[in-house]
Amino acid sequence: MRKFLTVAALTGALLATGASGAFASGVTQANGQGQTPLSASLGFNAKSNLTGSLNYNADPSGPNSGFSAHCNDYFFYTLTTTKAGFPRVKVRATCTDQDGNTVYLLASFLDRGEPGVNDEICVVWNYHGAFLHDAFIHDMGIISNGNIQIHAS
Repeated sequence: MRKFLTVAALTGALLATGASGAFASGVTQANGQGQTPLSASLGFNAKSNLTGSLNYNADPSGPNSGFSAHCNDYFFYTLTTTKAGFPRVKVRATCTDQDGNTVYLLASFLDRGEPGVNDEICVVWNYHGAFLHDAFIHDMGIISNGNIQIHAS
């Protein structure tokens, strides 16, 4: 019986250590899609290992009509939690616009749970670097007809 308890205790300790190590080295991920407050179409996938993509197509009837951008991968990713306990992911990327020009993205995605009716985005587009000043699009607020999900693996 003593051998059984020792083996069970060691097995439990090893499993707990392995599980906590796997969680610590895991990749977090944010993904979502929907219509932005400026009526743009947005779809994205961002991982903490800086991989993923983002597509943004401005409202064809809006003030930014004709603008679209595609991002492959990111150069910055951070996961934080709001005071209310909701996860928020912030990313930055160097992207390409509809004419093949380099455009910079600064974005934040907030997941307020399911079904996603109160999820928020803040998307800033700039041709001079991923900064708020000199931004030509600042699309911020609650996303509609979509959902944002943030997962830790």
